[in-house]
Amino acid sequence: MKRETYTEEAKWLAEVYHELDSQLAQVQQNLDKYRTEMRNIRTSLHDLDLQSPSPGRMSDAAQHIAQLEHSGGYFGLQRKLWEQLKASEKAPYFGRIDFHEEGLSEREAMYIGIRSIFDQATGWPIVYDWRAPVSSMFYDYGLGEAEYEGPGGVYRGTIYLKRQYKIEERKLVYMFDNDLKIDDQILQEVLAKQTSQKMRNLVNTIQREQNRAIRNDRDALLLVEGPAGSGKTSVAMHRIAYLLYRQRSSLSAENVLVFSPSKIFSDYISNVLPELGEENVPTLTFKDFAERFLNWEFEVESQFASLERLARMSGPKRQKELEIIAFKSSNEFLHALDRLVKLIEEEAAKFSDIRVMGRRVMTKRQQERLFNDSYRFLPVRRRLAQIFRRFLYLLRPIKKELIKEILEEVRTSPAFEDESWWTIAREAIGRVRRELDPVVTQVRSKLQVDPYTWYQRLWTDHELWQQAAGDLPFPDRGRESLGVWEQGMIAFSDVPGLLYLKGELEGYPRGDKYLHVIVDEVQDYGPLQLAFLTKAFPNARFTFVGDAYQSLSPFFWENAVSRLGDAFGEIEPTVISLTKSYRSTLEIFQFCNAVLASEPQAESVLREGEKPIIARLPEEDVLENIKKHILSLRVRYPTVAVICPTLAECEELYSELSGVMDDEKITLVDENRVEYPAGILVLPVYLAKGLEFDAVVLPEVNDVVYAEEFQRRLLYVACSRALHALRLLYTGNVSPLLAEVPESLFTWEEGAE
Repeated sequence: MKRETYTEEAKWLAEVYHELDSQLAQVQQNLDKYRTEMRNIRTSLHDLDLQSPSPGRMSDAAQHIAQLEHSGGYFGLQRKLWEQLKASEKAPYFGRIDFHEEGLSEREAMYIGIRSIFDQATGWPIVYDWRAPVSSMFYDYGLGEAEYEGPGGVYRGTIYLKRQYKIEERKLVYMFDNDLKIDDQILQEVLAKQTSQKMRNLVNTIQREQNRAIRNDRDALLLVEGPAGSGKTSVAMHRIAYLLYRQRSSLSAENVLVFSPSKIFSDYISNVLPELGEENVPTLTFKDFAERFLNWEFEVESQFASLERLARMSGPKRQKELEIIAFKSSNEFLHALDRLVKLIEEEAAKFSDIRVMGRRVMTKRQQERLFNDSYRFLPVRRRLAQIFRRFLYLLRPIKKELIKEILEEVRTSPAFEDESWWTIAREAIGRVRRELDPVVTQVRSKLQVDPYTWYQRLWTDHELWQQAAGDLPFPDRGRESLGVWEQGMIAFSDVPGLLYLKGELEGYPRGDKYLHVIVDEVQDYGPLQLAFLTKAFPNARFTFVGDAYQSLSPFFWENAVSRLGDAFGEIEPTVISLTKSYRSTLEIFQFCNAVLASEPQAESVLREGEKPIIARLPEEDVLENIKKHILSLRVRYPTVAVICPTLAECEELYSELSGVMDDEKITLVDENRVEYPAGILVLPVYLAKGLEFDAVVLPEVNDVVYAEEFQRRLLYVACSRALHALRLLYTGNVSPLLAEVPESLFTWEEGAE
């Protein structure tokens, strides 16, 4: 590139930083001003004597409070603007396109960055936000004809230049012109970096297929599916940022909810939105949401805890349990629950006259009219609750009449001849209460449905099962999970059905404020769970992110598209498939595909590295050899993950390694960990989902630990976490799941390292 071009670009960068610094200084001045104003107002409020307030003092106080709220509001706006400008300071822009729009005389050089930067003098943008409509051309087109959709329609023209920049410490490190091909220099540099403790934003390397998913703002149900390392979660986070930008008048961070697979994963993704100048959005695990919905009456078993339990079962028993888990979250069971709700409604509608001490309080007809007409819009339990309230209202005058009658009886009784009027009144009221309380309790019991009781009945009453499930055979072992309810625990397999039944009978939580819901790792959600979520958030659009080949339960998903279609019936989800993997080296990527023993699900970005190593360890010194493998990787990489199938195995290995790792810090990651640590980590495979590490060590890939076919996907998930290095260690016989991996895809080591 010509020297004068570099000089011109360096000069432009200096001008942009000058404008940015000027705006930062102005915003800082405003922040100082409002901070001083608020401090002075608080001082004035403190000086007001409000211990014996006069009307004048109260008026002054109200005026001061209004001024404080006014200044606080402006301070908040300026603070947000300051954060947005600071987000741009690290690198104000990363790309440029020169676009000549049809009908205009000149082409325009458009610089693209994290946020828009405007020239204060002219009001014209000197840097365009990457989410602006015009910026989409940077991701979607090479040189030549291009178009974008803006507020006024579709704008067409020609791109004559595409340029990318690397800016560090306010200096232009390098730049180059290209067509943004998949193997461009900046993308390769980003992928070659070592991992960090937080997910990075990818605005300067968004690919065309990812951009389609990020900018889709039309579809109510969007599924983004792709293989490990295809950037699905990054796409979801950038999609949130895009929607907050495009719909800023109607959508804010508090209107978006992310369902995260784990707490540590929530921490891992927590940097992306702030880096993009947006507020973080709420995140929840499904377990947390379920316990909240159940009013914390029960602890909910997580899918992770369920997997730990499954690991302790024998093969045939585990197979049966997996089938039960899948059935209890299936569409077939969903339909059975819908029929059960109708049966419950029919049972609840069998009313009779309600009489109290010979007096008729409510007729059967009155109750039927309220249940079937007046309160028809409410779920069954709330309809009955309204009828009970009506009963209490109608009981009130009858209760007063009864008190009057008994009051006269008590007053004339010789036993109360010398008692005060209050004693007589208390006796009369007490007698009526003792007569009415059993009746009220009986009526309350009749005008009530309990989803917990009905759910348990479904699995213990064969006649009820036949009425609800029809021709569906009664699943063997279906009732066994109910035993843990007595300890206050709901088994993982029962959570979806119980939540759905409770929602249908009592009503769903008020999730109206959420307008967009992101469900990550959607392949671990059955159709019943998804149906529950769509009813729990009636005003929301959904983005589902997942990969069927990373499902923790192979019975949930075989084909993500078809199962989503089943879950939502007539509403067809829009599917965007990501077909490229950006995480691992070519060697690790090819090895992972071979582990799946299926057709390749994607193509890899051509970033070369070392082949995965499969090493057989001598049985007499296993721990020492595992340690050597870990430390040899730790010398080269900041993050080394030791991944086991279960937490129990992790705890045992962690305990052993902690005593021999010298000064190296080693961290055990369990389900309750909320921060993503660096260094050497020991964690179960299900908590590694969605995360990535510089190097991965699998300590026991033998025919005992990874023996069964259902574990193939777990092995795939574990291997595909590695960016740069992967080592599979074993004693005894190697796992049969590696039998079909060609020897050309790995390096074999025998004995100690």
